[in-house]
Amino acid sequence: MSLFGGTGGYFWLDSWILANIVQLGTQRFCKRFLNRTNDPCGRQYDQMTQAARSGCANIAEGSARRATSKETEMRLTDVARASLAELAGDYLNWLFQQEKVPWGKETPEARAVYAVRLDKAAYDEDVVHDACAHILTQKRIE
Repeated sequence: MSLFGGTGGYFWLDSWILANIVQLGTQRFCKRFLNRTNDPCGRQYDQMTQAARSGCANIAEGSARRATSKETEMRLTDVARASLAELAGDYLNWLFQQEKVPWGKETPEARAVYAVRLDKAAYDEDVVHDACAHILTQKRIE
């Protein structure tokens, strides 16, 4: 028996919730800032959206494999972490292309980002519906 009640327990994980918010934000970013002029073949768009998707998918798959193999669960969680690290590198690359640098840790913008906290997930019987509504609500906290 899983700590989170079997497969689908990832719906309660902050890492999965945040990974979904990152995925939605990345899709929005790519639609807004990557185009045929600065990404003519769509390669950067694909790389970024796939890395964001992989973060969510590997957390979910790792959770589903928990009952059969802790090793597989940990390996998939590590793949998710690596995918999100790759995505962070893609964002840095985009900043470099714009001849910009990331905000310093002590800037008001960075402090505002660091101050954002997720609300605790609280789902009823319809977990999938409630989790999706929770993710969209958390995404709006900007």
